Parts: sequence; C-alpha cells; structure tokens
Amino acid sequence: MRLDHLVLRNFRNYVDCEVDFPNRVNLIIGGNAQGKTSLLEAIYFLSTAKSHRTYPDNELIRHNEDWFYLKGIIACSDKDDSCTDPDEIGIQSDLMTLEVSNQLNGRKRFKLNSHLQKKLSQWIGQFKVVFFSPESLTLVKGSPADRRRFIDLLLFQIGSTYLKHLQNYQSVLKQRNELLKQIRSKQANVKLLEAWDTLLVEDGVAIIQARSETLDQLKVHAQAKHAELTGDCEKLELIYQPPAILTGIDSVSRSEAVEQFRKALNTSRDNDILRGTTSAGPHRDDFKLVLETQWEGTILREEAKPFSSQGQQRTIALALKLAELEVMRQTTHKTPIVLLDDVLSELDEVRSTFLLELLQDLNAQTFITSTHLDVWMREVKDCRVLTVKNGQID
Repeated sequence: MRLDHLVLRNFRNYVDCEVDFPNRVNLIIGGNAQGKTSLLEAIYFLSTAKSHRTYPDNELIRHNEDWFYLKGIIACSDKDDSCTDPDEIGIQSDLMTLEVSNQLNGRKRFKLNSHLQKKLSQWIGQFKVVFFSPESLTLVKGSPADRRRFIDLLLFQIGSTYLKHLQNYQSVLKQRNELLKQIRSKQANVKLLEAWDTLLVEDGVAIIQARSETLDQLKVHAQAKHAELTGDCEKLELIYQPPAILTGIDSVSRSEAVEQFRKALNTSRDNDILRGTTSAGPHRDDFKLVLETQWEGTILREEAKPFSSQGQQRTIALALKLAELEVMRQTTHKTPIVLLDDVLSELDEVRSTFLLELLQDLNAQTFITSTHLDVWMREVKDCRVLTVKNGQID
C-alpha cells in the first residue's frame, strides 16, 4: 500500500493543506509544535478512525472551528512484490479514496470511494498503518489496557470479524455488569445471568483465541526484530496472560474453551455479584514482556516493565511495531504504511545504527519525523524531504 495524496482541513494546526507523496521514504522535518506529529496523526486517523493518543476526537478540530476533514488517496497493490517501484505501483495498483469528517456535535462520516460507510467494521482495515511514537512506550511501561489496545488494533486491521466479536463482547459485558448490580440490590433474579453468560462466552472465546494466535505470530517476528536492534545482545519473550481463572484457555479446543469459560463465570459468580463487575474474561487479558540480558557473565531474565531502561523500553516497543508490520503483511498480503515519530530519541548510537540499517530493508512506504535532517540524509537513500512550519508543508 502507498499513500499518494493527503488533504487536511481544520485538523490540528492545519487550515487547508494538500500534499503528494511520490517517494517511498518521506522525511518530515520541522521544529517542535509545527505540525509534524499532526501530519502522521491524520494518516493514522484515516486508517483506524482514532488518534494514536487518547484525545477525544473534538480536540483534533482546529481552534475556533467546528469540524475537520481528511482525505487520502491510497494505491493498493495485490502483491507486495509489485510495491518495490513507486512508478510501477501507480500502474499496477487500484486507487482507493478514503474520506472522514468530524463535527463538534459528534457527527462523523466515513466514505470509501465516495460511498458512505455505516459501520466502523467496514472502514477499519481498508488502509493499513503501523505507527511508532513516544506514546508507544506504554506497550512496555503502561497498563494491561494499553497492551490489549495494541493487539486489538492489530486484529482490527487484519479482518473485520474480530471487531464485531469485540463490539458484541463489550456490549454484553456492560449489560451483565448492570445485571450484577441489580442482583446485588435484590432487583433482579440471579437466573437471568445464564443468558448473558452464554453470549459473553461465545464472543469471549473468539477474542481469546484470536489474541493468542496473533500473539504467537507476533512473538516470532518481535524476537527476530529485537535481536536485530540489539545485535543479538538481548532476547525478548512475549507471554500471553489471560486472567488466572482462565489460564490455559488459549491452548484448548473451542468447545473446551467455551466450557472452561462458563465454569469460570460460575465459580466467580458470588464474587461478581458482590463487586458488581465481571472478573473473568478477555477484558482482563495482558501479555508479559520478559527481557533476557547478560551482566558480567550472568544471564538475567527479568520482566521489562519494572527493570528495563528507557533505551531498552524503546527498543522493545520498536520491535513490537516492526513485528506488527510483518504480521499484517503475512496475514493480509498487503504491506502497511509505516509512521515513525521521533524514533531515534533515547536510543544510543549502537541501537540507532541497527535501527537505521533495519529501516533500509522495510520495503514499505515510510514517514519519519525529525527536528534534524543530517542523520537521516546520511543514512536513508531516495527520500523526499518535507519541511513543516506552522501547519504548512513545503
């Protein structure tokens, strides 16, 4: 995939901007608060209908305006091999047009090739993007919800079925929690839980097994990318962690998983009623990141979150993002666009060198932001330099 053309209107500090991207590598250069990150944020929004940050959508609207509009024209290739030459892409690929608008009153409109998309599942995954930013460090040092969000967004871009399962699950979970509170206050009969449990289990098992399978794929690529970024001096491990009461559910058949989940809900029922919330299910999932290093001949194997340095955390996050690209490419046979915001910060010279070498072989359209041009011009070939100042691109 390749983004050929982008339009931004009233988005962040952009008033009315149109820009073409004829090159595979695009360097976005500018000072702080000029619009570099906002440009990448706009591209990401076209893909996921979300900001990579946690801002409400209304905060993306330019100050003193009441709407924003984004449009992207994307070249979609049937085979990744046809993406090696930008000119060749234009000939061999169909063009896809994505448009999104948002108003202060909360009304959003998504269009694919001028056709209004009524469901988010019809939109997400059409245009595939991998985004690394300083916020990506929450993959290592953030909460389980941050890591669930990462794997969920990856699965959204792989296919629409997972999004439907997750939407159904979240809706049923909300209803079940409300019923638990009513049962606690003697306003409802406990037998009513059985119907909700059946619905929760069906979608919950689908979510758990999809996450587990995708994490297995992700682990293979993340370990390989991490080894490249560290010169084989460190080893990364990913361990899927469903709630303790559901341990092992990801490694059994679907029918066994359904039965195990149902038993877990029955076991925790009294406690759930007491607390008014559901304690077992994929909404409690996490995956642990373990880093293996050597210190004076001794092998140390420690969880990354409490024990890794800033540089190690950034390296792990980068490895996960590069692995995300490979999983998408392998699963969908489409190469996503790669967005790298402030990617070299906190990396020492050795890790920076390994990363720059790795980026040369991505075989994906890449957008890189930086305040300094020199290091990138020395290392990256055949790139286009775009200068951003006060929401204007030259």
